[in-house]
Amino acid sequence: MPYIYNKYYPFFMKNTFYSFLTVLVVCFANINNSFSQQINPKITEVYGEKTQEIFQNDPERLSLLTDLLDNRIKLIESPIVGEDKYIKLSSVPLLNKYNPNLTRDAVFDINTFNPLKYSLNFFTTEIQIYRIDNTDYLIVIDSQKQK
Repeated sequence: MPYIYNKYYPFFMKNTFYSFLTVLVVCFANINNSFSQQINPKITEVYGEKTQEIFQNDPERLSLLTDLLDNRIKLIESPIVGEDKYIKLSSVPLLNKYNPNLTRDAVFDINTFNPLKYSLNFFTTEIQIYRIDNTDYLIVIDSQKQK
C-alpha cells in the first residue's frame, strides 16, 4: 500500500506531543502534592518551610519520624506519687533549628501536643520517660529495639 501524505499529520503529532507533555506536568505536580500531603502536620510544624526539601532528600528520616509518632511515643496519665523522678519537659530545649518561630505550649492539650518540638532522646536503646510539667502526663518513648 503506497504511503499517502496526510496534510493533518503534522498538526496531529504536534497536538499529541503537547497533550503528552501536559499530562506529564500534571502527574509530576500531583506526585509533589501527594508527597506534602502525606507528611504528618506535627513534622511540618517542627521543620517549617524546610520540610519538603529535607524529606524529599531524606525519605528514611521521614519514615523514622512517622514511626516515632505513630508507634513509639505514648502519652500516658500517671499522677505524681511522692518525689517525681522523671525529667521535666520544661528542662528540655526546643528543637527550633529549622523553625525559629517554634514555641513551647502555654497549656498542655493531649490532642495538639507535639513531642517533636522538643529535643527529647528519641533514638536510644532504652525507654525514655519525661514528665509534662504541672500535669499527670508522662511522655514515654519506646526504644528503637522494642518496635
